[in-house]
Amino acid sequence: MFAAFPRFADVRRFTQTAAFAALTLAAVFFVPPLSAQGAEKTPSSPKALEETDDAVPPKEPGPRRRVVLKAPLATLRAKSQTPNAPPFSAPELNATAAPSDDSDATDAVSAPADATGVASRTLLGREIADYRLQNGAGQYVLEEELGELLVLENGWLESVEDAPEPELDALRSDLAERLRAEFGPGFETLATERYLFVHNVSDAYADWCARLFEKVADAFEKFAAKSKLPTAERVEPMVVVIFATQRQFFEYAARETPSPDKLAAYYNMQTNRVALYDLSGAESSRADDDAEPERRRRTFQETKEFLSRPNAAFNVATIVHEASHQVAFNRGVFLRTGPFPFWAVEGLALVFETPNGRASQGGWNFTGSFPKNERLLERFRQYAATTRQRDPLRSLVAAQNIGDARSDVEGFYAASWALFYYLYKRRPNELAAYLRETAAKPPFVAYSAQDRIADFEKHFGDDWEKLTENLLRFIRRL
Repeated sequence: MFAAFPRFADVRRFTQTAAFAALTLAAVFFVPPLSAQGAEKTPSSPKALEETDDAVPPKEPGPRRRVVLKAPLATLRAKSQTPNAPPFSAPELNATAAPSDDSDATDAVSAPADATGVASRTLLGREIADYRLQNGAGQYVLEEELGELLVLENGWLESVEDAPEPELDALRSDLAERLRAEFGPGFETLATERYLFVHNVSDAYADWCARLFEKVADAFEKFAAKSKLPTAERVEPMVVVIFATQRQFFEYAARETPSPDKLAAYYNMQTNRVALYDLSGAESSRADDDAEPERRRRTFQETKEFLSRPNAAFNVATIVHEASHQVAFNRGVFLRTGPFPFWAVEGLALVFETPNGRASQGGWNFTGSFPKNERLLERFRQYAATTRQRDPLRSLVAAQNIGDARSDVEGFYAASWALFYYLYKRRPNELAAYLRETAAKPPFVAYSAQDRIADFEKHFGDDWEKLTENLLRFIRRL
């Protein structure tokens, strides 16, 4: 048995990961309490993951819907009496949800007398959950085309209809136009196979980021295929926002997360966006408006080489970490609507971020297997030698968010990396089965500490002392 985990020397990573944890509360806060699930034990096996040609069929995307509101969304939200209330109470979730009967429904907001234009009241996106009840209560959850999760009160809805699948080029063009309008003059968009970038940085830096994000997405596909994890199909592009200056980034991040001045990049689960700024000059000075002309003149080769230097490895790892969060949630390995095992969310991202590239590869590359993370390895060893927790791995698995780590946040992240890396290397079949099970839960179902422990024990056994010994033995051999 070992006692707390390693402390990160870099304050920025600490605050970045803490900020991500805060952003996950949007999904966790309104989870209704349900009874714990059973914890049927299954024998574990050290057998390595077998390479086969068996393809795991992807999950189909949710049904596309056209939702017409009774007033513009901003108006409805402003008039809502309880804008921060949990959307689903336990009785509503446990009841049999049925389509709303308009004759019994009670309008939360009356239709405006001046007949607001239908365009400002129409939403297009993917249905996530329909918990509307016949008495007019309940909520409807839609993932809007740009990725934001919208929890809509039943009384706000005028109609919910099927919508045809979009033509991809037309969809990208429309979403790009919306993003340029949102961010204003000076911002451009860049579309790739899976992403839509909105930015005011040099074309070279935007191009470098686009290649890096696509490489992370490619690596994730290989990881999921090898691990036999069913991934969700995604039609709509993922959105990434890149600011030219640190100041611009801080102003944007301040609307969404506390302590933005300590961030370099983050993923927001509610809006489904990654936001970052031009990190290619972060080693020499704080990015400011005076440096913008120089950044805009930078060539792709200069950007790639600069970001591939050893002292830039942390910045590249930061971007990869947030990109892996985004792709993991968008490909269905974790659920943005909860529940999800928080330790595994961070463990996977920490495994992905491990620097493994040369200048010719832009500072990060995936070669089919993840190498050990030397920085986290050292910190885990320090943590294992100093922690006084009675059962640290069990506490790690039980944690709902970073708040459960209390004062030992750095140890939480190092332990998350160590446990995920160990299971990925030594017990991949059980890890894949565990992730499949947690990803198959219904939207917004409660996930108590007891449930999280039961799910873990179902696949890895309940002998936590033996698991700890095996993990430490594995770490000593790295």
